[in-house]
Amino acid sequence: MLLNYLKIAYRNLLRQKGFSLINIVGLTVGLTCCFLILLFVRHELSYDTFQQKYDRIYRVTYLPKFAGLEQPLALTPPPAAPLLPANFSEIETSARLVRYSATIEVADARPDQHVKYDEERFFFGDSTLLDIFTFHFRQGNPHTALKDKFTVVITDDIATKYFGKENPLGKTLLYEGKHPLRVTGVVDKFPDNSHVHIDLLSNYETMYATESEAVRQNLAQNWVISHGYTYVLLRPGKSAETVNARFPQFLLTHATKQYAKDIVYALEPLRDIHLRSNAQNTPEPAGSMTYLYVFIGIALMTLLIACINFVNLSTARSLKRAKEVGIRKVLGSEKQQLIAQFIGESMLLSVVALFFSLILISVLLPVLNNLTGKSLTLSYLLSDGWLLVLFVGVALLTGLLSGSYPAFFVSNFQPIATLKGSFVSGKAKGGAVRQVLLGVQFVASIALIIGTLVAFQQLDYMQNRPLGFDKTFMITANTRNDKITNVFANRNDSTYLRLRTFREILLSNPHIQQVTLANRQMGDGAIRRNVVPEGHKPDDNLFIGTVAVDHNFAQTYGLKFVAGRDFSEAYPTDKTAAFLINETGVKQFGWKSPTEAIGKSINLEGKDGKIVGVLKDFHNQSLLDPIEGLLVSVDQPRLSLFSIKIQAQDKAETLKFIQQEWDKYFPEKGFSYQFLDERLAQLYEREQRLSKLIGYFAGLAILLSCLGLYGLVSLVTQQKTKEIGIRKVLGASVSSIVSLLSKDFVILVLVALVIASPLAWWAMNKWLAGFTYKIDIEWWMFALAGVLTVLVALLTVSFQSIKAALMNPVKSLRSE
Repeated sequence: MLLNYLKIAYRNLLRQKGFSLINIVGLTVGLTCCFLILLFVRHELSYDTFQQKYDRIYRVTYLPKFAGLEQPLALTPPPAAPLLPANFSEIETSARLVRYSATIEVADARPDQHVKYDEERFFFGDSTLLDIFTFHFRQGNPHTALKDKFTVVITDDIATKYFGKENPLGKTLLYEGKHPLRVTGVVDKFPDNSHVHIDLLSNYETMYATESEAVRQNLAQNWVISHGYTYVLLRPGKSAETVNARFPQFLLTHATKQYAKDIVYALEPLRDIHLRSNAQNTPEPAGSMTYLYVFIGIALMTLLIACINFVNLSTARSLKRAKEVGIRKVLGSEKQQLIAQFIGESMLLSVVALFFSLILISVLLPVLNNLTGKSLTLSYLLSDGWLLVLFVGVALLTGLLSGSYPAFFVSNFQPIATLKGSFVSGKAKGGAVRQVLLGVQFVASIALIIGTLVAFQQLDYMQNRPLGFDKTFMITANTRNDKITNVFANRNDSTYLRLRTFREILLSNPHIQQVTLANRQMGDGAIRRNVVPEGHKPDDNLFIGTVAVDHNFAQTYGLKFVAGRDFSEAYPTDKTAAFLINETGVKQFGWKSPTEAIGKSINLEGKDGKIVGVLKDFHNQSLLDPIEGLLVSVDQPRLSLFSIKIQAQDKAETLKFIQQEWDKYFPEKGFSYQFLDERLAQLYEREQRLSKLIGYFAGLAILLSCLGLYGLVSLVTQQKTKEIGIRKVLGASVSSIVSLLSKDFVILVLVALVIASPLAWWAMNKWLAGFTYKIDIEWWMFALAGVLTVLVALLTVSFQSIKAALMNPVKSLRSE
């Protein structure tokens, strides 16, 4: 019986090649889109599960309320971690992990070896980190690898990068050109689905040993600075809530009394770090459950559209098989057998579509990786048994659900009516259901188009909104590696003289317009520091973002003043006792106006000075965050970052000149630069990927809808062949026949627009709520989505309609 069903199904597929092809292509595209997103979602949900102690690992978050923050930080002060196991019986061990960018080179390298690199994934960590995280050692002893100072564990990729095929154990790497680090272990790198990736891990005490005495003393006792990540391993069966409840007393006992009551610590499960954390300053950009829900919704929507195509075409095509059903029933076929036959055909199509979709997945994976920033491969799918089972299950379930309605629809045909030829097509026989399903398709398509338009407009708004400073043809390069301890820097006059000399050399080039120095890059925000402005007391614990600059910083970036003046070397005290503040900072300190702020005294962690100018607010961080108070001072010991404004022409030659001069003046640090506008665009990388993804799927949704519409119009045209012939004989024009066949579909699109518009408006308003600065959703976005959908639908319908209208009426009347 089963073999007979398969034979009949195969013959029917061959008999209706065009419609079978449309169904297979539609299901293949729908399944492929769904599977690609499921692959991405599965990867996102699997973050950090490779850690053997996954369920017991937690990260400590730090919320310094005294600094005016509303979201916790992933970074904590250094003194806390060593105290945790002794104060909480629930904690088995704890470890600190500090990320620094670092210049690393091979000690005693040959002159022909290029072995100096700026490493962005260089960390200092306590040896207990090896007891918390799962490191797979290829070489070295995990129990002793980080016990001593000036030791380092590296990944196999780093070992190859610096030592080639030589055995790296016992060899020496130089940190910052002067601190030798002995390689004591080689490990496998963490997989992609890790919230942190460590290329080089040095003993934590090495960090103290490589800092100045002033920095060492400050860090050891500093309960305020957000310095490194703290991880803890809970004992089996112990609760994080118990630890969280006792953190306030712990802080009151150990932290600085002035701030202890305004500090909140909390344990964050490792399983929540990637998708459910709201902590700032994470080691790598985190994911988002909201975006994951968006992807899942798009996958389901695309699959739904493919299924609707299948149902519509199958029910419409089944009208042509009415006599077959009638004969089967007369010959004794039961309703269950007919249902099984038609569902079997549907399942066969689904299996064929599954086969082609797996091929298509392997082709499209690079596109998905480019969109999401992942490096997924087909082997990831094949190695995950559950994922493979899910794929097959989705395909079979799709075939079952898609084939169920047509099967039950066909099995209800009355044999007498079908054999007499009096079987009526149209709305009385499933047409109304097809109209509703087609309408659902258009609702989904229009909603996706509106979402795409809104996402693109929002992204364009963020990338082109005036930031309050000049970013064009500005490159930035740092003379030292970025780390928070730079805030304690104490560079001498000779170092600053070298920076100034380099600046003068650059300005001698006619293609370089401006050069200035700072300690922070535009777009990266500012370091919050404790201040006592006039009219306030030290006990007020006021914090404000601070940036150290050189005298010409505001001029170089084209910053505007609303009151007062800029720094000037004509005023010697500007170097030691002058500040600029922005408009938001004036409001933060309770001063009535920018003019009133001029001349106000302020103390910045021991540095006394007066406000000499008020800057117009500018965006010193991502547009995802509101503008905050900012205090700017000339602080030469902290300056390290060059901002170089160049001319548009001869960029390559200008960069070559800068590189040559850089190597002369800063041989200890490689010349690594960024164009500021490109750097700022990277702040919205996640939003860019989302808008592209929605755009691609909107296009696919429209394509699938048109594919189904094309097939459905073909069937309707076939059913009305005789009617069209009679109308032509009676004098109907081609345009009237096209209008007859098209008007119902156009009306359907307009109804879909009315339904989709409020749904899309609601969804995109929810999405825009996550932006501090956002666009308004305007009427033209809905109108454009409707017009595009109507045009595409008309083109699809018109192709078949015109073909039918031009048919010879003699052939039309003979067709039945």
